[in-house]
Amino acid sequence: MLFSGAKKEAFAIHERAVSKYNTTLANVQKKCEELYVTRQQCVIKIEEIERLINSIANTPKEFECSLSLIKTERMKFRETESYAAEAYQNAIKSGVGVAASVGAGAAVASLAPTAAMWVATTFGTASTGTAISTLSGAVATKAALAWLGGGALTAGGAGVAGGQALLALAGPIGWGITAFTTAGSVVALGSKNKKISNEAIEEAKEITIAGAKLNETGAVVSNIHSETKLLLDNIKEQLSQANPLEGCDYSAISSDEQLLLGTLVNNTLSLAVMLNKTVA
Repeated sequence: MLFSGAKKEAFAIHERAVSKYNTTLANVQKKCEELYVTRQQCVIKIEEIERLINSIANTPKEFECSLSLIKTERMKFRETESYAAEAYQNAIKSGVGVAASVGAGAAVASLAPTAAMWVATTFGTASTGTAISTLSGAVATKAALAWLGGGALTAGGAGVAGGQALLALAGPIGWGITAFTTAGSVVALGSKNKKISNEAIEEAKEITIAGAKLNETGAVVSNIHSETKLLLDNIKEQLSQANPLEGCDYSAISSDEQLLLGTLVNNTLSLAVMLNKTVA
């Protein structure tokens, strides 16, 4: 009566959409965290390889060029981590809360610092090129949130829009529908129930679309992780074979050993590039 049945059904549909979205969200979060952990392992292994190659005398010029590119990629990854830490700390100091566009509020302070790290390294940063530490006041807050809101997917407006990684992946979404409890006429109550029902259904549609996009994002993250892990495993094996060559003279080793070092350097460069591969 007075659309109360429709409202109840709409609420149930909405609740199922939210539950499914939040389950998907948790899975994607886990994938992103796992990718970040693997990338940290990659950095350690890359540094070991850099030390090994630098210890060898008379290496080809190609090695020097590759090592330079490897270092650039490694430093870029570290800089992204550093920027994420700065943005996180400045956002907390500002006391600013940010609101997700599908009915939920997310306070920056509620996030773990590691969440800022994997958001940044998985989805990229939206910095202006100016270090947040050099800014102050509202400008620093704006710069921090400009980064924190950059890079991934979240539900908003008419559907799913790019550009709010933190909000999309920070935590479960809530419900944007506000129940009408104010007493009114029978006609007004029926009208309100119908309005609430329609809003709940429309929002459920948006959440479902967002969940589908989030699933796609999870698949991309998984692919990046698989490719990274495969390279890392190969490099670990090659490094164990090459370690006895530490401190040697490149011109005095066998052609097979030279080939091993060349393959190791090339694969390390590929791995270093993978450190900064982000979800578009």
